[in-house]
Amino acid sequence: MIQKTKFSSYKINDIANGCKFCVLGEKSVLFITGLCRRGCYYCPLPSSRKNLDVVYINERKLSDVDAVDEAIEEIQLCNSEGIGITGGDPLIVLQRVEKFVKALKKKFGKKFHIHIYLPTQNVSFGRLERLAKSGIDEIRFHPDFLHFDQNERKKIDLALKLKKKYCWKVGVEIPVIPKTEKKLVDFIQQIQDIDFLNLNEFEIGTLNTELMLGKGFDIIKGSNAIRGSNETAMKVLSSIKKTNLKIHYCTARTKDAFQYVNRLKKRLKNVKKPLDIITETNDLLRGAIYFSIRPGFDYQKRLDALKKNKKMFRDYVNSLHLFANYLLKQYDLPENLIELDKERLRILTSLEIVSNLKDEIKKKGFKPAIVEEIPAYDMPILRLEWL
Repeated sequence: MIQKTKFSSYKINDIANGCKFCVLGEKSVLFITGLCRRGCYYCPLPSSRKNLDVVYINERKLSDVDAVDEAIEEIQLCNSEGIGITGGDPLIVLQRVEKFVKALKKKFGKKFHIHIYLPTQNVSFGRLERLAKSGIDEIRFHPDFLHFDQNERKKIDLALKLKKKYCWKVGVEIPVIPKTEKKLVDFIQQIQDIDFLNLNEFEIGTLNTELMLGKGFDIIKGSNAIRGSNETAMKVLSSIKKTNLKIHYCTARTKDAFQYVNRLKKRLKNVKKPLDIITETNDLLRGAIYFSIRPGFDYQKRLDALKKNKKMFRDYVNSLHLFANYLLKQYDLPENLIELDKERLRILTSLEIVSNLKDEIKKKGFKPAIVEEIPAYDMPILRLEWL
């Protein structure tokens, strides 16, 4: 029987433990590498990740692929109860996966829930056992479900053989491509012995838009979701008469309005500053003072370029620091209402201060603004008003 959840998703029987954490915003995402040899045409990865050996924890790119301490910092800011490891193909950097999993289990304890997404191409019994020994709680395979064969079935069986010894859960997670009802139902019949199946509403990526449109897919207005995916998913779920398999259909809304938003709500509590106002949508409203590098075209590229030049970066930060100290002393301001933001090369302050001192700020060659930002690591700007 199909049941709609309070997270805009649908389930038959129950959902996997990893999903229970995710919809509540209690999981961080560890993107362990962008390297992958599979080449799925629907791969949604952006150019900043696809085919690159980089590591991200949520929206934060780690300074080094082995910077476990930075990952721990972000996980703590989000009050996460676990992580989902994704890629790329994590098995290409198996040693790195082991390092992170062991370190996170040691830091947060055995109850810290870790699931991992794997294409089947590089799966072997030895590699799976290394994952299990490191502390993985849940494995989610991404097989070629439209051309599922015995070779891929055998690789899933390898994980099932390790279940008794390591007590992990074995499942499959795949996107719902429109008009593939029959193939999906046939596929589901062949995997009834796994622990769970996750179906995801089909979405378009930034790099494959032209390719996807060329294949006849259509995007739902105001969304990244592909038209027809939801209808296909509901037909598949309706056709399943009797099963003990846990099946969860995760819609695009589930990810955007619950997984992502709930995680940011948790992060907001830890990153809010005394100078900030929290909006009704749980975003940050604050004053900002910019110097020569200001939000606009290629803002991030200009920031990155300046940071690479150590002397210029040091001089720029020093200019901001001197002006921040000037404001503090000249106007006897509380120190917790003036803060130097080295990541975005600006001074943060309250709305009242930036509004009252806007003329003085401009007279000194700086640019005052009111900004509304999402409380993620990269602080995407929702609204910017120059004063």
